[in-house]
Amino acid sequence: MGSRPGHNRCNMLGLMLCLLAGVTWAGCAPTVKKAEEWLTPSVKSEKEMGREFAQEAAKKLSLVEDPDILEYVAHIGAPIVEAAQPMTYRFRFHVVKSPTLNAFAVPGGHIYLYSGLLLKARHPGEIAGVIAHELAHVKHRHTAQMIGKGTLVNLATLAAILISRGEPAVTAGAAGAGMAMQLSFTREFEQEADRYGLFYLYQAGYDPNGLLDFFEMMMREQRFSISRIPPYLLTHPLSTERMAQIESLVQIHRLQVTQPRELADFHRFQALLQAEVAGATQVIPLFQQRVEENQVDAKAWHQLGLVYLRYGWVKESLQALSRSLELDPTLASAWADLAMLQARMGRWEEAQALFQKALELRPEHGPFLAKMGEALVQKGSPSEALQFLDRALAADPLLIRAHEMRARAKKDLGDDGGFHEDMASFHEKMDRTVEALKHFRLAMKAYGEKSPKGEEMQRRIEQLKAS
Repeated sequence: MGSRPGHNRCNMLGLMLCLLAGVTWAGCAPTVKKAEEWLTPSVKSEKEMGREFAQEAAKKLSLVEDPDILEYVAHIGAPIVEAAQPMTYRFRFHVVKSPTLNAFAVPGGHIYLYSGLLLKARHPGEIAGVIAHELAHVKHRHTAQMIGKGTLVNLATLAAILISRGEPAVTAGAAGAGMAMQLSFTREFEQEADRYGLFYLYQAGYDPNGLLDFFEMMMREQRFSISRIPPYLLTHPLSTERMAQIESLVQIHRLQVTQPRELADFHRFQALLQAEVAGATQVIPLFQQRVEENQVDAKAWHQLGLVYLRYGWVKESLQALSRSLELDPTLASAWADLAMLQARMGRWEEAQALFQKALELRPEHGPFLAKMGEALVQKGSPSEALQFLDRALAADPLLIRAHEMRARAKKDLGDDGGFHEDMASFHEKMDRTVEALKHFRLAMKAYGEKSPKGEEMQRRIEQLKAS
């Protein structure tokens, strides 16, 4: 005989009441455990939550849209994602324009890093430490478990807490702090994220001490600004005891890396980001001061040249970039940036020679090949541009802008299907799902739905929807 209509709903209501009331009656204990299992979102639900949150965050948060900046963050995070395999989620990295020291991850694989934190970091290893810790929270489903236990109510609460944290315009005073406490990870969750985060860093080739460096920086910020706790610490409680435990884990498991993974051009990344989040009246004097403090610092001159260029100071940019290379002729990215500047000025022969110097220093370096391709698109040489852009993406699949440039080249050559396919790839890497799906459908139509390429586009549509 089947159960009465509504019987299961009544049972679930009872389970929820037991769970949320925190009842200790022995007869309710199995019910509480079952309720937690029933109320914990499935992996599929987590992915849906992540998509919904990302859509809401795009409306409420000011997000960085510069592909160069997002590519750099992806290059820091990709080895950690690989080290944490097998992985249920496809991770995406977002950068929030905000001076606060903050970062968070949401179910489904979205990790948000605030510009204040990225600019405060002293080396890529500190950012890698943050990413590894946040990735561990997602992989081990800590937020989903908190929803199951009733300590975090739902996606709406999650969105309200995370989007408001550290943002005065949307935080409601003490209420905002009270909400943040709902998402404060338990000691067990933090210890687990520390432990797995350290191992992911080690497996990725990073120095695990990068996580300690980051936490030490947070502790310093807390000491120097007693009245304002860094928002990151509201949900990731930190103590000297916890720091000692992390140090102990590194020593006990001998997580020393003899040749830590390094990522070049961190100075370039921070200059681009600084110019993205602030105006010329703030940024240019900042980098001018750095040059004045050390006149022989080639990287400082490179940074100044980049910010000059960002604000349209072409002559000044040319002088600063040239000075950086006089001081350090091995600064490959400065050669590539100077080459792009010459290309924009229509000096194609000079640009080509400068690109060659950059590629001599870093052969087959994806970003340099992509810049060369972009310059050739601007020159009106799409066939030649495609050769460089194809090489760029073969050398570095994480590149983003290269897809947009390849789309432009294919459009110039009359390849409608190729244009839409690469635009779809560009939007997919920018986490613009709606635009990506639109271009995939247009590519499928251009190729022919029953053609091999058309069927490939259909598969990519299905994969994107499921991610």
